[in-house]
Amino acid sequence: MSVVIERIVTEKFEMKYFKFGSGNRTAVILPGLSVKSVMDSADSVVSAYKPMHKDYTVFVFDRRSVCPENYTISDMAEDTAEALMLLGLNNIYLFGVSQGGMMAQLIALNHSELVYKLALCSTVARITEDNSVILREWTALAEQKDEEVLYKRMIESLFSAEFVDKFGKYIVQLMSGAGDEDLERFVILAKACDGFDVYSGEGKIKCPALVIGSKADAVFEFKYIAEVAEKLGARMKVYDGYGHALYDETPECLNEILKFYNE
Repeated sequence: MSVVIERIVTEKFEMKYFKFGSGNRTAVILPGLSVKSVMDSADSVVSAYKPMHKDYTVFVFDRRSVCPENYTISDMAEDTAEALMLLGLNNIYLFGVSQGGMMAQLIALNHSELVYKLALCSTVARITEDNSVILREWTALAEQKDEEVLYKRMIESLFSAEFVDKFGKYIVQLMSGAGDEDLERFVILAKACDGFDVYSGEGKIKCPALVIGSKADAVFEFKYIAEVAEKLGARMKVYDGYGHALYDETPECLNEILKFYNE
Protein backbone atom coordinates (compact mmCIF):
# COMPACT_ATOMS: atom_id res chain seq x y z
CA MET A 1 0.00 0.00 0.00
CA SER A 2 1.32 3.43 -0.91
CA VAL A 3 1.97 6.04 1.74
CA VAL A 4 -0.77 8.64 2.15
CA ILE A 5 0.47 12.20 1.67
CA GLU A 6 -1.18 14.60 4.09
CA ARG A 7 -1.31 18.41 4.19
CA ILE A 8 -1.19 21.19 6.71
CA VAL A 9 -2.88 24.39 5.54
CA THR A 10 -2.51 27.69 7.38
CA GLU A 11 -3.11 31.31 6.41
CA LYS A 12 0.58 31.54 5.46
CA PHE A 13 1.44 28.25 3.80
CA GLU A 14 0.54 24.74 2.75
CA MET A 15 2.96 21.96 3.68
CA LYS A 16 2.90 18.27 2.78
CA TYR A 17 4.01 15.48 5.06
CA PHE A 18 3.64 11.76 5.51
CA LYS A 19 3.92 9.51 8.52
CA PHE A 20 4.60 5.87 9.26
CA GLY A 21 5.20 3.56 12.19
CA SER A 22 3.07 2.84 15.23
CA GLY A 23 5.35 3.49 18.19
CA ASN A 24 4.73 5.66 21.24
CA ARG A 25 7.72 7.88 20.54
CA THR A 26 7.43 10.67 17.97
CA ALA A 27 10.26 11.11 15.49
CA VAL A 28 10.51 13.83 12.84
CA ILE A 29 12.74 13.70 9.76
CA LEU A 30 13.72 16.87 7.91
CA PRO A 31 15.31 15.83 4.60
CA GLY A 32 17.96 17.69 2.68
CA LEU A 33 17.74 19.78 -0.45
CA SER A 34 16.45 17.94 -3.52
CA VAL A 35 15.13 18.76 -6.97
CA LYS A 36 11.99 16.67 -6.55
CA SER A 37 9.95 16.62 -3.36
CA VAL A 38 10.67 13.92 -0.80
CA MET A 39 6.95 13.17 -1.07
CA ASP A 40 7.72 11.52 -4.43
CA SER A 41 9.99 9.04 -2.61
CA ALA A 42 7.74 8.36 0.37
CA ASP A 43 7.52 4.61 -0.17
CA SER A 44 11.32 4.33 -0.39
CA VAL A 45 11.76 6.36 2.80
CA VAL A 46 9.29 4.18 4.69
CA SER A 47 11.16 1.07 3.56
CA ALA A 48 14.60 2.49 4.44
CA TYR A 49 13.45 3.42 7.96
CA LYS A 50 11.77 0.11 8.71
CA PRO A 51 13.79 -0.34 11.96
CA MET A 52 11.85 2.62 13.40
CA HIS A 53 8.36 1.34 12.66
CA LYS A 54 7.74 -0.50 15.92
CA ASP A 55 8.91 2.03 18.49
CA TYR A 56 8.30 5.33 16.68
CA THR A 57 5.61 7.18 14.82
CA VAL A 58 7.67 9.03 12.23
CA PHE A 59 6.70 12.24 10.46
CA VAL A 60 8.55 13.38 7.33
CA PHE A 61 8.00 17.00 6.34
CA ASP A 62 8.49 18.78 3.03
CA ARG A 63 9.14 22.52 2.77
CA ARG A 64 6.08 24.68 2.10
CA SER A 65 4.48 23.89 -1.27
CA VAL A 66 4.84 27.38 -2.73
CA CYS A 67 8.11 29.03 -1.72
CA PRO A 68 8.37 32.83 -1.95
CA GLU A 69 11.44 34.59 -3.26
CA ASN A 70 14.01 35.35 -0.56
CA TYR A 71 12.86 32.35 1.47
CA THR A 72 15.36 31.60 4.24
CA ILE A 73 16.38 28.63 6.36
CA SER A 74 14.89 30.51 9.31
CA ASP A 75 11.57 30.75 7.45
CA MET A 76 11.65 26.99 6.78
CA ALA A 77 12.37 26.25 10.43
CA GLU A 78 9.54 28.48 11.63
CA ASP A 79 7.12 26.93 9.13
CA THR A 80 8.05 23.46 10.36
CA ALA A 81 7.81 24.44 14.02
CA GLU A 82 4.33 25.81 13.38
CA ALA A 83 3.37 22.56 11.63
CA LEU A 84 4.65 20.56 14.61
CA MET A 85 2.60 22.63 17.02
CA LEU A 86 -0.54 22.40 14.88
CA LEU A 87 -0.18 18.61 14.89
CA GLY A 88 0.35 18.62 18.65
CA LEU A 89 3.85 17.17 18.40
CA ASN A 90 6.43 17.82 21.12
CA ASN A 91 9.27 16.04 22.90
CA ILE A 92 10.24 14.80 19.45
CA TYR A 93 13.25 12.83 18.33
CA LEU A 94 14.39 15.17 15.58
CA PHE A 95 16.63 14.08 12.71
CA GLY A 96 17.84 16.70 10.24
CA VAL A 97 19.86 15.98 7.12
CA SER A 98 22.02 18.60 5.36
CA GLN A 99 19.69 21.59 4.81
CA GLY A 100 17.17 19.82 7.01
CA GLY A 101 19.87 19.74 9.67
CA MET A 102 20.21 23.51 9.45
CA MET A 103 16.46 23.80 10.04
CA ALA A 104 16.66 21.31 12.91
CA GLN A 105 19.31 23.37 14.68
CA LEU A 106 17.10 26.45 14.53
CA ILE A 107 14.07 24.55 15.79
CA ALA A 108 16.07 23.16 18.72
CA LEU A 109 17.42 26.66 19.45
CA ASN A 110 14.20 28.65 19.15
CA HIS A 111 11.61 26.04 20.15
CA SER A 112 13.42 23.93 22.72
CA GLU A 113 10.11 22.69 24.15
CA LEU A 114 9.50 20.74 20.95
CA VAL A 115 12.75 18.76 20.82
CA TYR A 116 13.77 15.93 23.15
CA LYS A 117 16.80 14.65 21.23
CA LEU A 118 18.55 16.04 18.16
CA ALA A 119 20.39 14.01 15.52
CA LEU A 120 22.18 15.83 12.70
CA CYS A 121 23.83 14.38 9.62
CA SER A 122 26.03 16.02 6.96
CA THR A 123 25.11 19.52 8.04
CA VAL A 124 26.78 22.77 9.10
CA ALA A 125 26.19 25.62 11.52
CA ARG A 126 27.03 28.30 8.97
CA ILE A 127 27.35 28.81 5.24
CA THR A 128 30.61 30.45 4.25
CA GLU A 129 32.15 31.37 0.93
CA ASP A 130 34.22 28.19 0.79
CA ASN A 131 31.55 25.71 1.92
CA SER A 132 28.90 26.93 -0.53
CA VAL A 133 30.77 26.21 -3.80
CA ILE A 134 28.78 23.08 -4.65
CA LEU A 135 25.46 24.73 -3.74
CA ARG A 136 26.22 27.65 -6.04
CA GLU A 137 27.11 25.27 -8.86
CA TRP A 138 23.85 23.33 -8.46
CA THR A 139 21.90 26.59 -8.35
CA ALA A 140 23.44 27.88 -11.58
CA LEU A 141 22.70 24.61 -13.40
CA ALA A 142 19.09 24.64 -12.18
CA GLU A 143 18.68 28.25 -13.29
CA GLN A 144 19.93 27.22 -16.72
CA LYS A 145 17.53 24.24 -16.61
CA ASP A 146 20.44 21.99 -17.54
CA GLU A 147 18.92 18.93 -15.89
CA GLU A 148 21.33 16.36 -17.31
CA VAL A 149 24.45 18.09 -15.99
CA LEU A 150 22.70 19.06 -12.74
CA TYR A 151 21.83 15.46 -11.94
CA LYS A 152 25.32 14.31 -12.88
CA ARG A 153 27.00 16.86 -10.63
CA MET A 154 24.59 16.24 -7.76
CA ILE A 155 25.18 12.49 -7.87
CA GLU A 156 28.96 12.96 -8.03
CA SER A 157 28.82 15.34 -5.06
CA LEU A 158 26.36 13.40 -2.92
CA PHE A 159 27.63 9.83 -3.18
CA SER A 160 30.88 7.92 -3.10
CA ALA A 161 32.28 6.73 -6.42
CA GLU A 162 31.68 3.11 -5.43
CA PHE A 163 28.01 3.81 -4.67
CA VAL A 164 27.57 5.68 -7.97
CA ASP A 165 29.08 2.75 -9.87
CA LYS A 166 26.52 0.41 -8.32
CA PHE A 167 23.40 2.56 -8.20
CA GLY A 168 24.02 5.63 -10.38
CA LYS A 169 21.51 4.70 -13.08
CA TYR A 170 18.81 4.05 -10.49
CA ILE A 171 19.50 7.38 -8.77
CA VAL A 172 19.21 9.22 -12.09
CA GLN A 173 15.82 7.58 -12.64
CA LEU A 174 14.65 8.81 -9.23
CA MET A 175 15.83 12.35 -9.97
CA SER A 176 14.53 12.52 -13.54
CA GLY A 177 11.17 13.94 -14.49
CA ALA A 178 11.44 17.27 -12.73
CA GLY A 179 9.53 20.08 -14.41
CA ASP A 180 10.33 23.77 -14.67
CA GLU A 181 8.41 24.46 -11.46
CA ASP A 182 10.52 21.89 -9.60
CA LEU A 183 13.73 23.50 -10.84
CA GLU A 184 12.53 27.00 -9.97
CA ARG A 185 11.58 25.83 -6.47
CA PHE A 186 14.96 24.12 -6.13
CA VAL A 187 16.71 27.42 -6.94
CA ILE A 188 14.75 29.22 -4.21
CA LEU A 189 15.51 26.50 -1.67
CA ALA A 190 19.19 26.36 -2.60
CA LYS A 191 19.58 30.13 -2.37
CA ALA A 192 17.92 29.99 1.06
CA CYS A 193 21.19 28.62 2.42
CA ASP A 194 22.95 31.92 1.68
CA GLY A 195 23.71 33.72 4.91
CA PHE A 196 22.66 30.86 7.18
CA ASP A 197 24.56 31.18 10.45
CA VAL A 198 23.56 29.69 13.79
CA TYR A 199 27.18 29.22 14.89
CA SER A 200 27.10 31.76 17.71
CA GLY A 201 23.84 30.36 19.09
CA GLU A 202 24.80 26.68 19.07
CA GLY A 203 25.84 26.70 22.70
CA LYS A 204 22.29 27.62 23.70
CA ILE A 205 20.91 24.33 22.37
CA LYS A 206 20.58 22.20 25.49
CA CYS A 207 18.95 18.96 24.34
CA PRO A 208 21.17 15.88 23.86
CA ALA A 209 22.64 15.88 20.36
CA LEU A 210 24.43 13.56 17.98
CA VAL A 211 26.33 14.75 14.89
CA ILE A 212 27.17 12.37 12.05
CA GLY A 213 29.50 13.18 9.17
CA SER A 214 31.85 11.74 6.59
CA LYS A 215 35.44 12.83 6.11
CA ALA A 216 34.87 12.37 2.38
CA ASP A 217 31.88 14.74 2.21
CA ALA A 218 32.16 16.67 -1.08
CA VAL A 219 29.36 19.17 -0.35
CA PHE A 220 30.49 20.49 3.03
CA GLU A 221 34.12 20.24 4.04
CA PHE A 222 34.37 17.96 7.06
CA LYS A 223 35.80 20.62 9.35
CA TYR A 224 32.51 22.55 9.09
CA ILE A 225 30.51 19.47 10.04
CA ALA A 226 32.85 18.74 12.95
CA GLU A 227 32.48 22.26 14.33
CA VAL A 228 28.74 21.64 14.81
CA ALA A 229 29.53 18.85 17.27
CA GLU A 230 32.15 21.00 18.97
CA LYS A 231 29.80 23.96 19.44
CA LEU A 232 26.95 21.73 20.64
CA GLY A 233 29.20 19.73 22.94
CA ALA A 234 27.67 16.74 21.16
CA ARG A 235 28.85 13.23 20.50
CA MET A 236 30.14 12.80 16.97
CA LYS A 237 30.16 9.72 14.77
CA VAL A 238 32.67 10.00 11.95
CA TYR A 239 32.63 7.86 8.81
CA ASP A 240 35.09 7.69 5.95
CA GLY A 241 34.61 6.47 2.42
CA TYR A 242 30.99 7.59 2.15
CA GLY A 243 29.69 10.73 0.51
CA HIS A 244 27.50 13.57 1.75
CA ALA A 245 24.45 11.28 1.52
CA LEU A 246 25.96 8.64 3.78
CA TYR A 247 22.50 8.20 5.34
CA ASP A 248 21.51 6.62 2.00
CA GLU A 249 24.74 4.70 1.52
CA THR A 250 24.92 2.77 4.79
CA PRO A 251 22.33 1.47 7.28
CA GLU A 252 24.94 2.09 9.98
CA CYS A 253 23.86 5.74 10.00
CA LEU A 254 20.32 4.87 11.10
CA ASN A 255 21.65 2.29 13.56
CA GLU A 256 23.80 4.96 15.17
CA ILE A 257 20.84 7.33 15.44
CA LEU A 258 18.61 4.68 17.01
CA LYS A 259 21.33 3.78 19.51
CA PHE A 260 21.48 7.45 20.50
CA TYR A 261 17.68 7.81 20.66
CA ASN A 262 17.32 4.66 22.76
CA GLU A 263 19.87 5.59 25.42
